[in-house]
Amino acid sequence: MSNIREIVGYFPKRIQKGLEEIFSKVSAQDGIILLEEIRIRSGKPIILKYTNQEQILENYIPSQEEILETLQSICNNSIYSYQNQICNGFITLKGGHRVGITGSVVFSGGKVTNINYISSLNFRIAKQIIGASNRILKHVLNVEENTVYNTLIISPPGARKNHYAS
Repeated sequence: MSNIREIVGYFPKRIQKGLEEIFSKVSAQDGIILLEEIRIRSGKPIILKYTNQEQILENYIPSQEEILETLQSICNNSIYSYQNQICNGFITLKGGHRVGITGSVVFSGGKVTNINYISSLNFRIAKQIIGASNRILKHVLNVEENTVYNTLIISPPGARKNHYAS
């Protein structure tokens, strides 16, 4: 629950108040712990994505100014100092949470140099899943030599890399 509170603190007061009201009505067992994403798009309802469903908040439609205010908050009022992360399309927050950024991409020399007209932010909530690696650990660790095999774990977005958790 505290990681949700950290994230809510980045939003403008109007949105913070609405999210806190929604989260106060839901216990960890009923869904807060299952919250995976908070999607905010300029002029469209906020979407809360849980493990098995989405909740559309029709009463909370952020303005373009609120999107930029949120971005300013994420960047500690210094967007310029986060330019490299923004060019990668996301910013990593304290606690491992990530905020995906959508806007108009500026290319120079074949690489992204900026993202302008930012229109949406997608907060991906980090969470620890105890035991997620148990079944694959024997394929990652070389116990005899006390080393780690070169390993890359991949899956499409939303396909859950913790699929093999016991």
